[in-house]
Amino acid sequence: MTVPAGALQGVRVLDFSRFLQGPYATRVLADLGADVLKIERPGGEWDRRLRLADDGFGGFFHGLNRGKRSAAVDIATPEGREVILRLAADCDVVLENYRPGVMERLGLSYEDFAAVNPRIIYAGASGYGPHGPRHAEPMYDMVAQAVSGVSDFMRSPEGVPRLATRGMADSAGAMFLAMAVLSALYVRERTGLGQRVDASLVGSCLAMHTAEVTIALHDDRMHRPHGRVTSTSGAFRCRDDRWLVIGATDQKLWVNLTRALDREDLYNDERFHRSRVREANRAVLEPLLEAVFLERDRDDWVERMREANVPVAPVNTFLDLVDDPDVIANGYIVEQQDRKWGRVRTVGHPFHMSRNPAVVGDRTPELGEDTRSALLAAGFGDAEIDGLLEAGIVEAGLVEPSVIVTTGGAV
Repeated sequence: MTVPAGALQGVRVLDFSRFLQGPYATRVLADLGADVLKIERPGGEWDRRLRLADDGFGGFFHGLNRGKRSAAVDIATPEGREVILRLAADCDVVLENYRPGVMERLGLSYEDFAAVNPRIIYAGASGYGPHGPRHAEPMYDMVAQAVSGVSDFMRSPEGVPRLATRGMADSAGAMFLAMAVLSALYVRERTGLGQRVDASLVGSCLAMHTAEVTIALHDDRMHRPHGRVTSTSGAFRCRDDRWLVIGATDQKLWVNLTRALDREDLYNDERFHRSRVREANRAVLEPLLEAVFLERDRDDWVERMREANVPVAPVNTFLDLVDDPDVIANGYIVEQQDRKWGRVRTVGHPFHMSRNPAVVGDRTPELGEDTRSALLAAGFGDAEIDGLLEAGIVEAGLVEPSVIVTTGGAV
């Protein structure tokens, strides 16, 4: 079967990113059809050794770098810098998430790249953002969640600051960075001009909580999400010790919920008849609902809720998702055949395009396996490449495939 061309087919990306925010952003671009060349130092980035399974499989690296190519270049050397600038001459996007100022010190600033390629899009993934007194400080996901107010917003009922989830700032920052790159590419189509773009961890945390921040600033107080969203919207434990979540947020859904529970008496109770009154009496209502849900198993309740048109879902683990028919039908989890690890399951793409669908590449590059082919395409001769290899400026892997295989369907 012929795979339609990706939306970004023909777009070439030099990827200097590490860890999560930058690699996820370039993974999105690769899914959309861009040719992403990951630039690593000789010996490989730490990402390749991060969170390895007992059998050596690096899910962290595989999940964020499938569909890319790899070239190993020592960018801290003058010779390595020249290699990069020659690669960039025929490139569309440069993306990096080093600490602000590092690329400038290496002679690889936006201005350096623009001098050899005025149309280039230079994308920086930062912590605080490109401005401000702390813009050059180191930043990690958990620090960004603290600075942005997210950890305070997520305090436990006992008052302990918590993360919204592991990697939330990085993941949000990646999506906003990819959005900035796509916007800049669109502008370049109209004007012919490249530019520098930035997406920060702190700014992305705030953007993901726009409504809550706006409410807090207007009221001048925090509204932390302790417990359920409302008395009838949240998680409930069932008889088989499994959980579900319902969202009966308005009056019509309250009617449907009481019918599904066979508890029309709750609807007729003046303490619970209207939403404002229900919330004023939630300390009474919630224990009543909790007791009812303990009368049946979770799947029984899920079926009854769906029949009554009450928004409902089982509380899945990540492991449950391979059996979720909607997750599989939409390609949110895909299964692929990896040349080294055999069957690999990973996350697909979160949106759909009818003409140019995103496809998660099923090839995770070995370190430097595309070094020689990338340099040849940039005009380097074999003897020149051999000299760079001998001097340790670049490193080439043992595998040099000529094409990237990008097939992969739903599980």
